[in-house]
Amino acid sequence: MLALITTGVYTLVQLGSALTAQSTVNSAKAALDSGGTSVNVATTLLQVLSFAVGLGSFVLLALWMSRIRSNLAKLGIKAGGPPHVEWWGWFVPLANFVLPLLGMRAIAHRKVGMDVLLGWWIPWCLVWLASIAASLTSIFAVDFQTGELTNLDALDASVPLTYLATIATIVSWVFLTVIIRRVTARHLED
Repeated sequence: MLALITTGVYTLVQLGSALTAQSTVNSAKAALDSGGTSVNVATTLLQVLSFAVGLGSFVLLALWMSRIRSNLAKLGIKAGGPPHVEWWGWFVPLANFVLPLLGMRAIAHRKVGMDVLLGWWIPWCLVWLASIAASLTSIFAVDFQTGELTNLDALDASVPLTYLATIATIVSWVFLTVIIRRVTARHLED
């Protein structure tokens, strides 16, 4: 249940980030335009909170997945899939777009359909892609010949990408909630 709570809190923090995305970009543009290096304290705190809650969510989700895998083994049911993928599968570049899904499918053990699993996983992969794209928008603000910031309006592209990532986070969390509840409930029945 803790995995549900922390992932829900992470979703709320992401919503807060989306709601403040335009003002964050405007503050950054104003600071860069004036040559200042001031930091928006509220934005920084939101980023730190997002990282901390995101890390906690990952740990608690991986612990839940590990517990289900371990309990299945105690019942004599081989979950299948790569061992301990719920921990390391998230960190293998490019393979991390598939391995956590395979790990979740293995522990769901016919308790959750592939449609629900993909409902969780595809939006989550979209979160990653949109977040990376939003981070890369700053590249377009730089004149590579001079190394100077010449197109601060390029930073505005990060705002709709942040909205997209937030919507995808919400959708992913809704499906993750279904997965955790069904797997946990049906696992207790076994």
